[in-house]
Amino acid sequence: MSVGSPRRVARTVLGEVRTRGAWGSALLRTAIDTAGLDARDAALATRLVYGTISAEGTLDEALDRHLSRPRRVHPLVRDIMRMAAYELLFARTPAHAVVHDAVAAVRAAHPSSAGMANAVLRRVSEDVVSFPWGDPETDRDALARASAHPRWIVDLLFEDLGPARARDMLDAAREPAPLYVAVNPFLATLEAIVDEIAALGVEVVEYGPPGCLHVSPSAPVLRSDVVSRGACIVSDAAAQLVATLAAPPPGGTAVDIAAGRGSKTVLMQSAALRAGGTAAITASDIHPFKVEIVRERLDLLRVPDVTGVVADATCEEAVEVIGGEGSADSVLVDAPCSNLGTLRRHPEKRWRLAPEEIESLASLGERMLRVASRLVRPGGFVVYSTCTVTRRENSDVVEAFLASDAGAEYSTAPVHGRVPEGWEHWVTSEGWLQTHPVPGGPDGHFAAVLVRSVTR
Repeated sequence: MSVGSPRRVARTVLGEVRTRGAWGSALLRTAIDTAGLDARDAALATRLVYGTISAEGTLDEALDRHLSRPRRVHPLVRDIMRMAAYELLFARTPAHAVVHDAVAAVRAAHPSSAGMANAVLRRVSEDVVSFPWGDPETDRDALARASAHPRWIVDLLFEDLGPARARDMLDAAREPAPLYVAVNPFLATLEAIVDEIAALGVEVVEYGPPGCLHVSPSAPVLRSDVVSRGACIVSDAAAQLVATLAAPPPGGTAVDIAAGRGSKTVLMQSAALRAGGTAAITASDIHPFKVEIVRERLDLLRVPDVTGVVADATCEEAVEVIGGEGSADSVLVDAPCSNLGTLRRHPEKRWRLAPEEIESLASLGERMLRVASRLVRPGGFVVYSTCTVTRRENSDVVEAFLASDAGAEYSTAPVHGRVPEGWEHWVTSEGWLQTHPVPGGPDGHFAAVLVRSVTR
Protein backbone atom coordinates (compact mmCIF):
# COMPACT_ATOMS: atom_id res chain seq x y z
CA MET A 1 0.00 0.00 0.00
CA SER A 2 1.26 3.49 -0.83
CA VAL A 3 2.38 5.79 1.93
CA GLY A 4 1.57 9.02 0.08
CA SER A 5 -1.25 10.26 -2.13
CA PRO A 6 -0.58 10.21 -5.90
CA ARG A 7 -2.48 13.48 -6.37
CA ARG A 8 -0.50 15.15 -3.59
CA VAL A 9 2.75 13.94 -5.12
CA ALA A 10 1.68 15.18 -8.56
CA ARG A 11 0.78 18.63 -7.22
CA THR A 12 4.14 18.89 -5.48
CA VAL A 13 5.98 18.05 -8.69
CA LEU A 14 3.91 20.51 -10.71
CA GLY A 15 4.78 23.27 -8.25
CA GLU A 16 8.48 22.48 -8.51
CA VAL A 17 8.36 22.39 -12.30
CA ARG A 18 6.80 25.86 -12.25
CA THR A 19 9.08 27.44 -9.66
CA ARG A 20 12.35 25.82 -10.72
CA GLY A 21 11.82 25.56 -14.46
CA ALA A 22 12.96 21.94 -14.16
CA TRP A 23 11.97 18.89 -16.19
CA GLY A 24 9.12 16.97 -14.62
CA SER A 25 10.56 13.54 -15.39
CA ALA A 26 13.56 13.90 -13.09
CA LEU A 27 11.53 15.46 -10.26
CA LEU A 28 8.82 12.83 -10.56
CA ARG A 29 11.10 9.84 -10.00
CA THR A 30 12.43 11.32 -6.77
CA ALA A 31 8.98 12.35 -5.54
CA ILE A 32 7.49 8.90 -6.18
CA ASP A 33 10.30 7.16 -4.33
CA THR A 34 10.15 9.62 -1.42
CA ALA A 35 6.39 9.18 -1.08
CA GLY A 36 6.62 5.41 -1.21
CA LEU A 37 4.01 5.05 -3.95
CA ASP A 38 3.20 1.54 -5.13
CA ALA A 39 3.16 0.75 -8.84
CA ARG A 40 -0.50 1.66 -9.35
CA ASP A 41 -0.30 5.00 -7.55
CA ALA A 42 3.04 5.80 -9.18
CA ALA A 43 1.40 5.29 -12.57
CA LEU A 44 -1.44 7.65 -11.62
CA ALA A 45 0.95 10.33 -10.37
CA THR A 46 2.95 10.00 -13.59
CA ARG A 47 -0.16 10.38 -15.78
CA LEU A 48 -1.28 13.43 -13.82
CA VAL A 49 2.10 15.16 -14.01
CA TYR A 50 2.79 14.44 -17.67
CA GLY A 51 -0.80 15.10 -18.69
CA THR A 52 -1.07 18.40 -16.86
CA ILE A 53 2.28 19.67 -18.08
CA SER A 54 1.66 18.67 -21.68
CA ALA A 55 -1.78 20.33 -21.76
CA GLU A 56 -0.85 23.43 -19.74
CA GLY A 57 -1.93 26.06 -22.27
CA THR A 58 -5.16 24.26 -23.13
CA LEU A 59 -6.01 23.87 -19.45
CA ASP A 60 -5.39 27.55 -18.82
CA GLU A 61 -7.72 28.39 -21.69
CA ALA A 62 -10.41 26.15 -20.19
CA LEU A 63 -10.04 27.73 -16.75
CA ASP A 64 -9.76 31.32 -17.97
CA ARG A 65 -13.12 31.04 -19.76
CA HIS A 66 -14.71 31.13 -16.31
CA LEU A 67 -12.33 33.44 -14.43
CA SER A 68 -13.10 37.14 -14.17
CA ARG A 69 -9.49 37.98 -13.30
CA PRO A 70 -7.24 35.16 -14.55
CA ARG A 71 -4.01 36.94 -13.71
CA ARG A 72 -4.98 37.26 -10.07
CA VAL A 73 -5.13 33.52 -9.43
CA HIS A 74 -2.44 32.41 -6.99
CA PRO A 75 0.17 30.24 -8.81
CA LEU A 76 -0.24 27.36 -6.37
CA VAL A 77 -4.01 27.47 -6.80
CA ARG A 78 -3.60 27.45 -10.58
CA ASP A 79 -1.40 24.34 -10.31
CA ILE A 80 -4.19 22.55 -8.45
CA MET A 81 -6.90 23.75 -10.82
CA ARG A 82 -4.87 22.83 -13.89
CA MET A 83 -4.49 19.28 -12.69
CA ALA A 84 -8.20 19.06 -11.92
CA ALA A 85 -9.04 20.43 -15.37
CA TYR A 86 -6.76 17.80 -16.92
CA GLU A 87 -8.59 15.04 -15.09
CA LEU A 88 -11.94 16.44 -16.22
CA LEU A 89 -11.17 17.24 -19.87
CA PHE A 90 -8.59 14.64 -20.85
CA ALA A 91 -8.69 11.79 -18.32
CA ARG A 92 -12.51 12.07 -18.04
CA THR A 93 -12.41 11.32 -14.34
CA PRO A 94 -15.88 11.71 -12.71
CA ALA A 95 -16.43 15.32 -11.71
CA HIS A 96 -17.58 14.65 -8.15
CA ALA A 97 -14.26 13.05 -7.23
CA VAL A 98 -12.08 15.59 -9.03
CA VAL A 99 -13.78 18.77 -7.84
CA HIS A 100 -14.08 17.71 -4.21
CA ASP A 101 -10.41 16.70 -4.01
CA ALA A 102 -9.15 19.84 -5.79
CA VAL A 103 -11.22 22.24 -3.70
CA ALA A 104 -9.96 20.57 -0.52
CA ALA A 105 -6.39 21.04 -1.75
CA VAL A 106 -7.04 24.70 -2.58
CA ARG A 107 -8.63 25.26 0.83
CA ALA A 108 -5.52 23.85 2.51
CA ALA A 109 -3.10 25.86 0.36
CA HIS A 110 -4.96 29.18 -0.04
CA PRO A 111 -8.26 29.21 1.87
CA SER A 112 -9.65 32.41 0.35
CA SER A 113 -9.57 30.84 -3.13
CA ALA A 114 -11.63 27.74 -2.29
CA GLY A 115 -14.99 29.21 -3.32
CA MET A 116 -13.64 30.49 -6.62
CA ALA A 117 -12.00 27.11 -7.36
CA ASN A 118 -15.23 25.27 -6.64
CA ALA A 119 -17.27 27.49 -8.94
CA VAL A 120 -14.78 27.46 -11.81
CA LEU A 121 -14.13 23.72 -11.73
CA ARG A 122 -17.84 22.97 -11.71
CA ARG A 123 -18.20 25.11 -14.81
CA VAL A 124 -15.29 23.29 -16.43
CA SER A 125 -16.96 19.96 -15.60
CA GLU A 126 -19.99 21.18 -17.54
CA ASP A 127 -17.74 22.00 -20.53
CA VAL A 128 -16.57 18.41 -20.84
CA VAL A 129 -19.40 17.36 -23.14
CA SER A 130 -18.53 20.04 -25.73
CA PHE A 131 -14.73 19.95 -25.42
CA PRO A 132 -12.65 20.71 -27.56
CA TRP A 133 -15.31 23.19 -28.65
CA GLY A 134 -15.18 22.38 -32.34
CA ASP A 135 -14.50 19.53 -34.77
CA PRO A 136 -10.80 18.54 -34.75
CA GLU A 137 -11.19 17.11 -38.25
CA THR A 138 -11.97 20.53 -39.72
CA ASP A 139 -11.10 23.10 -37.05
CA ARG A 140 -7.41 23.47 -36.21
CA ASP A 141 -8.17 25.39 -33.02
CA ALA A 142 -10.18 22.39 -31.84
CA LEU A 143 -7.42 20.04 -32.99
CA ALA A 144 -4.87 22.06 -31.02
CA ARG A 145 -7.02 21.80 -27.89
CA ALA A 146 -7.77 18.11 -28.35
CA SER A 147 -4.09 17.28 -28.86
CA ALA A 148 -2.93 19.74 -26.17
CA HIS A 149 -0.58 21.73 -28.42
CA PRO A 150 -0.21 25.44 -29.12
CA ARG A 151 -1.95 26.33 -32.36
CA TRP A 152 1.29 27.54 -33.96
CA ILE A 153 2.87 24.10 -33.54
CA VAL A 154 -0.14 22.43 -35.14
CA ASP A 155 0.09 24.81 -38.11
CA LEU A 156 3.83 24.24 -38.44
CA LEU A 157 3.43 20.44 -38.43
CA PHE A 158 0.72 20.60 -41.10
CA GLU A 159 2.93 22.84 -43.26
CA ASP A 160 6.15 20.84 -42.89
CA LEU A 161 4.86 17.26 -42.62
CA GLY A 162 1.51 17.36 -44.38
CA PRO A 163 -1.87 16.61 -42.77
CA ALA A 164 -1.51 12.82 -42.40
CA ARG A 165 1.91 12.85 -40.74
CA ALA A 166 1.00 15.87 -38.65
CA ARG A 167 -2.03 14.06 -37.25
CA ASP A 168 0.09 10.95 -36.63
CA MET A 169 2.50 13.04 -34.61
CA LEU A 170 -0.26 14.76 -32.64
CA ASP A 171 -1.84 11.38 -31.89
CA ALA A 172 1.51 10.01 -30.72
CA ALA A 173 1.88 12.92 -28.31
CA ARG A 174 -1.18 11.69 -26.40
CA GLU A 175 0.64 8.52 -25.35
CA PRO A 176 3.71 7.86 -23.20
CA ALA A 177 6.90 7.50 -25.18
CA PRO A 178 8.03 3.89 -25.67
CA LEU A 179 11.24 2.79 -24.00
CA TYR A 180 14.19 1.79 -26.14
CA VAL A 181 17.57 0.84 -24.74
CA ALA A 182 20.94 0.35 -26.38
CA VAL A 183 23.08 -2.53 -25.19
CA ASN A 184 26.53 -1.38 -24.07
CA PRO A 185 28.88 -3.90 -25.74
CA PHE A 186 31.73 -2.85 -23.46
CA LEU A 187 29.90 -4.26 -20.45
CA ALA A 188 27.44 -6.84 -21.75
CA THR A 189 26.30 -8.93 -24.67
CA LEU A 190 22.99 -8.55 -26.44
CA GLU A 191 21.97 -12.08 -25.53
CA ALA A 192 22.71 -11.57 -21.83
CA ILE A 193 20.72 -8.34 -21.64
CA VAL A 194 17.75 -9.81 -23.50
CA ASP A 195 17.66 -12.70 -21.01
CA GLU A 196 18.06 -10.36 -18.02
CA ILE A 197 15.26 -8.04 -19.11
CA ALA A 198 12.94 -10.92 -20.02
CA ALA A 199 13.50 -12.33 -16.52
CA LEU A 200 11.90 -9.16 -15.15
CA GLY A 201 8.62 -10.20 -16.76
CA VAL A 202 9.06 -7.60 -19.48
CA GLU A 203 8.54 -8.03 -23.21
CA VAL A 204 11.82 -7.34 -25.01
CA VAL A 205 12.18 -7.17 -28.80
CA GLU A 206 15.16 -6.33 -30.99
CA TYR A 207 14.16 -3.24 -32.92
CA GLY A 208 15.92 -0.96 -35.38
CA PRO A 209 19.72 -0.63 -35.42
CA PRO A 210 22.05 -3.28 -33.96
CA GLY A 211 21.96 -3.42 -30.18
CA CYS A 212 18.61 -1.63 -29.90
CA LEU A 213 15.85 -3.17 -27.78
CA HIS A 214 12.24 -2.15 -27.31
CA VAL A 215 11.00 -3.03 -23.83
CA SER A 216 7.48 -2.90 -22.40
CA PRO A 217 6.41 -2.09 -19.78
CA SER A 218 9.27 0.25 -18.97
CA ALA A 219 9.02 0.62 -15.17
CA PRO A 220 10.60 -2.75 -14.18
CA VAL A 221 13.58 -2.07 -16.43
CA LEU A 222 14.12 1.48 -15.18
CA ARG A 223 13.88 0.30 -11.59
CA SER A 224 16.35 -2.55 -12.12
CA ASP A 225 20.11 -2.05 -12.20
CA VAL A 226 20.46 -2.98 -15.88
CA VAL A 227 20.55 0.75 -16.70
CA SER A 228 22.15 2.10 -13.51
CA ARG A 229 25.15 -0.20 -13.80
CA GLY A 230 25.60 0.78 -17.45
CA ALA A 231 24.86 -2.53 -19.18
CA CYS A 232 22.53 -0.59 -21.45
CA ILE A 233 21.60 3.05 -21.88
CA VAL A 234 18.23 4.64 -22.50
CA SER A 235 18.10 6.05 -26.02
CA ASP A 236 15.36 6.39 -28.60
CA ALA A 237 15.62 3.98 -31.52
CA ALA A 238 15.92 6.76 -34.09
CA ALA A 239 18.62 8.46 -32.03
CA GLN A 240 20.51 5.17 -32.00
CA LEU A 241 20.25 4.98 -35.78
CA VAL A 242 21.63 8.52 -36.14
CA ALA A 243 24.68 7.57 -34.08
CA THR A 244 25.15 4.42 -36.19
CA LEU A 245 25.14 6.55 -39.35
CA ALA A 246 27.85 8.75 -37.81
CA ALA A 247 30.05 5.88 -36.60
CA PRO A 248 33.71 6.06 -37.68
CA PRO A 249 35.52 3.08 -39.21
CA PRO A 250 37.38 0.82 -36.79
CA GLY A 251 40.74 2.41 -36.02
CA GLY A 252 39.57 5.73 -37.45
CA THR A 253 38.97 9.13 -35.90
CA ALA A 254 35.68 10.85 -35.12
CA VAL A 255 34.25 13.93 -33.42
CA ASP A 256 30.95 14.27 -31.60
CA ILE A 257 30.03 17.96 -31.69
CA ALA A 258 27.74 19.19 -28.87
CA ALA A 259 28.14 15.85 -27.13
CA GLY A 260 25.96 16.73 -24.14
CA ARG A 261 25.94 13.73 -21.78
CA GLY A 262 27.72 11.61 -24.34
CA SER A 263 24.97 9.15 -25.28
CA LYS A 264 25.70 9.35 -29.00
CA THR A 265 29.42 9.19 -28.26
CA VAL A 266 28.80 5.83 -26.58
CA LEU A 267 26.64 4.68 -29.48
CA MET A 268 29.21 5.74 -32.10
CA GLN A 269 31.97 3.82 -30.34
CA SER A 270 29.66 0.83 -29.88
CA ALA A 271 28.95 0.78 -33.62
CA ALA A 272 32.68 1.01 -34.39
CA LEU A 273 33.36 -1.92 -32.05
CA ARG A 274 30.67 -4.03 -33.72
CA ALA A 275 32.24 -3.23 -37.10
CA GLY A 276 35.63 -4.54 -36.02
CA GLY A 277 37.31 -2.26 -33.47
CA THR A 278 37.18 1.01 -31.59
CA ALA A 279 38.04 4.43 -32.99
CA ALA A 280 39.62 7.54 -31.48
CA ILE A 281 36.66 9.81 -30.68
CA THR A 282 36.69 13.39 -29.46
CA ALA A 283 33.58 14.46 -27.55
CA SER A 284 33.25 18.23 -27.73
CA ASP A 285 30.89 20.57 -25.90
CA ILE A 286 30.84 24.28 -25.11
CA HIS A 287 30.09 23.66 -21.43
CA PRO A 288 32.99 22.43 -19.25
CA PHE A 289 30.64 20.72 -16.79
CA LYS A 290 29.12 18.65 -19.60
CA VAL A 291 32.53 17.56 -20.80
CA GLU A 292 33.31 16.45 -17.26
CA ILE A 293 30.01 14.53 -17.16
CA VAL A 294 30.97 12.78 -20.40
CA ARG A 295 34.35 11.80 -18.99
CA GLU A 296 32.84 10.41 -15.80
CA ARG A 297 29.99 8.66 -17.60
CA LEU A 298 32.18 7.00 -20.21
CA ASP A 299 34.52 5.83 -17.47
CA LEU A 300 31.53 4.24 -15.71
CA LEU A 301 30.36 2.65 -18.96
CA ARG A 302 33.91 1.41 -19.71
CA VAL A 303 33.89 3.08 -23.14
CA PRO A 304 37.53 3.46 -24.28
CA ASP A 305 39.41 5.82 -26.58
CA VAL A 306 37.30 8.94 -26.02
CA THR A 307 38.77 12.38 -25.27
CA GLY A 308 36.63 15.21 -23.89
CA VAL A 309 37.30 18.72 -25.21
CA VAL A 310 35.71 22.06 -24.32
CA ALA A 311 35.09 24.06 -27.51
CA ASP A 312 32.57 26.45 -29.01
CA ALA A 313 31.66 24.75 -32.28
CA THR A 314 30.13 27.94 -33.68
CA CYS A 315 33.59 29.57 -33.83
CA GLU A 316 36.29 28.83 -36.40
CA GLU A 317 38.87 28.65 -33.60
CA ALA A 318 37.23 25.42 -32.45
CA VAL A 319 38.70 23.56 -35.44
CA GLU A 320 42.22 23.65 -34.00
CA VAL A 321 41.02 23.05 -30.44
CA ILE A 322 39.14 19.92 -31.45
CA GLY A 323 41.76 18.37 -33.70
CA GLY A 324 42.62 20.45 -36.73
CA GLU A 325 41.52 20.81 -40.31
CA GLY A 326 40.84 17.49 -42.03
CA SER A 327 41.61 15.47 -38.91
CA ALA A 328 38.49 13.29 -38.66
CA ASP A 329 37.02 10.43 -40.64
CA SER A 330 33.55 11.29 -39.37
CA VAL A 331 31.96 14.18 -37.48
CA LEU A 332 28.54 14.20 -35.86
CA VAL A 333 26.83 17.56 -35.44
CA ASP A 334 23.98 16.86 -33.03
CA ALA A 335 22.69 20.40 -33.26
CA PRO A 336 20.65 22.19 -30.59
CA CYS A 337 17.08 22.36 -31.86
CA SER A 338 13.43 22.93 -30.96
CA ASN A 339 13.08 19.29 -29.80
CA LEU A 340 9.67 19.01 -31.45
CA GLY A 341 10.45 15.39 -32.26
CA THR A 342 10.72 14.47 -28.57
CA LEU A 343 7.71 16.25 -27.04
CA ARG A 344 6.41 12.99 -25.56
CA ARG A 345 9.53 12.84 -23.39
CA HIS A 346 9.65 16.55 -22.52
CA PRO A 347 6.02 17.73 -22.49
CA GLU A 348 7.00 21.06 -20.90
CA LYS A 349 8.75 22.05 -24.12
CA ARG A 350 5.63 22.61 -26.22
CA TRP A 351 4.49 25.50 -24.00
CA ARG A 352 7.95 26.91 -23.27
CA LEU A 353 9.08 27.14 -26.88
CA ALA A 354 8.46 30.37 -28.81
CA PRO A 355 8.01 30.33 -32.62
CA GLU A 356 10.87 32.77 -33.18
CA GLU A 357 13.32 30.39 -31.50
CA ILE A 358 13.22 28.06 -34.50
CA GLU A 359 14.94 30.60 -36.72
CA SER A 360 17.69 31.29 -34.20
CA LEU A 361 18.25 27.57 -33.64
CA ALA A 362 18.48 26.94 -37.38
CA SER A 363 21.07 29.71 -37.68
CA LEU A 364 23.03 28.12 -34.85
CA GLY A 365 22.94 24.77 -36.65
CA GLU A 366 24.19 26.39 -39.85
CA ARG A 367 27.22 27.86 -38.06
CA MET A 368 28.02 24.57 -36.35
CA LEU A 369 27.81 22.61 -39.61
CA ARG A 370 30.19 25.03 -41.36
CA VAL A 371 32.77 24.69 -38.60
CA ALA A 372 32.35 20.92 -38.31
CA SER A 373 32.84 20.45 -42.05
CA ARG A 374 36.40 21.75 -41.78
CA LEU A 375 37.28 18.90 -39.42
CA VAL A 376 36.48 16.24 -42.03
CA ARG A 377 39.28 14.75 -44.11
CA PRO A 378 38.79 14.30 -47.87
CA GLY A 379 36.73 11.15 -48.32
CA GLY A 380 35.32 11.45 -44.81
CA PHE A 381 31.84 12.58 -43.87
CA VAL A 382 29.81 14.77 -41.54
CA VAL A 383 26.38 13.89 -40.19
CA TYR A 384 24.08 16.79 -39.41
CA SER A 385 21.31 15.72 -37.04
CA THR A 386 18.53 17.12 -34.87
CA CYS A 387 15.66 15.74 -32.80
CA THR A 388 13.06 17.89 -34.51
CA VAL A 389 10.86 17.72 -37.59
CA THR A 390 10.85 21.31 -38.88
CA ARG A 391 12.00 22.00 -42.39
CA ARG A 392 13.75 25.20 -41.30
CA GLU A 393 15.99 23.40 -38.80
CA ASN A 394 16.65 20.36 -40.98
CA SER A 395 16.54 20.35 -44.77
CA ASP A 396 16.92 24.13 -45.06
CA VAL A 397 20.14 24.02 -43.03
CA VAL A 398 21.63 21.22 -45.13
CA GLU A 399 20.59 22.78 -48.43
CA ALA A 400 22.05 26.14 -47.41
CA PHE A 401 25.32 24.45 -46.47
CA LEU A 402 25.58 22.52 -49.74
CA ALA A 403 24.94 25.73 -51.67
CA SER A 404 27.64 27.64 -49.76
CA ASP A 405 31.39 27.89 -50.37
CA ALA A 406 31.98 25.75 -47.26
CA GLY A 407 29.78 23.00 -48.69
CA ALA A 408 31.16 23.08 -52.24
CA GLU A 409 33.27 19.96 -51.60
CA TYR A 410 30.36 18.02 -50.09
CA SER A 411 27.56 15.90 -51.48
CA THR A 412 24.80 13.78 -49.95
CA ALA A 413 25.47 10.11 -49.26
CA PRO A 414 21.92 8.68 -49.31
CA VAL A 415 21.06 6.51 -46.32
CA HIS A 416 19.10 4.00 -48.44
CA GLY A 417 20.37 0.56 -47.49
CA ARG A 418 21.75 1.81 -44.17
CA VAL A 419 18.43 1.94 -42.36
CA PRO A 420 16.86 -1.09 -40.65
CA GLU A 421 14.29 -3.19 -42.46
CA GLY A 422 10.92 -1.48 -42.33
CA TRP A 423 12.43 1.99 -41.95
CA GLU A 424 12.72 2.80 -45.66
CA HIS A 425 9.67 5.07 -45.55
CA TRP A 426 11.64 7.37 -43.22
CA VAL A 427 14.17 8.18 -45.98
CA THR A 428 13.43 11.43 -47.81
CA SER A 429 13.67 11.97 -51.55
CA GLU A 430 17.05 13.65 -50.93
CA GLY A 431 18.35 10.52 -49.21
CA TRP A 432 18.18 11.94 -45.69
CA LEU A 433 16.63 10.36 -42.62
CA GLN A 434 13.52 12.04 -41.17
CA THR A 435 11.45 10.17 -38.65
CA HIS A 436 8.46 11.57 -36.83
CA PRO A 437 6.64 10.23 -33.78
CA VAL A 438 3.87 7.74 -34.37
CA PRO A 439 1.95 5.86 -31.67
CA GLY A 440 4.24 3.16 -30.31
CA GLY A 441 7.14 4.19 -32.56
CA PRO A 442 10.39 6.15 -32.30
CA ASP A 443 10.79 9.89 -31.87
CA GLY A 444 11.34 12.50 -34.55
CA HIS A 445 14.98 12.65 -35.67
CA PHE A 446 16.70 14.04 -38.74
CA ALA A 447 20.08 13.04 -40.17
CA ALA A 448 21.89 13.97 -43.38
CA VAL A 449 25.15 12.22 -44.25
CA LEU A 450 27.42 14.53 -46.27
CA VAL A 451 30.65 13.24 -47.82
CA ARG A 452 33.69 15.40 -48.53
CA SER A 453 35.18 14.96 -51.99
CA VAL A 454 38.61 13.33 -52.22
CA THR A 455 39.75 15.91 -54.80
CA ARG A 456 40.57 19.35 -53.42
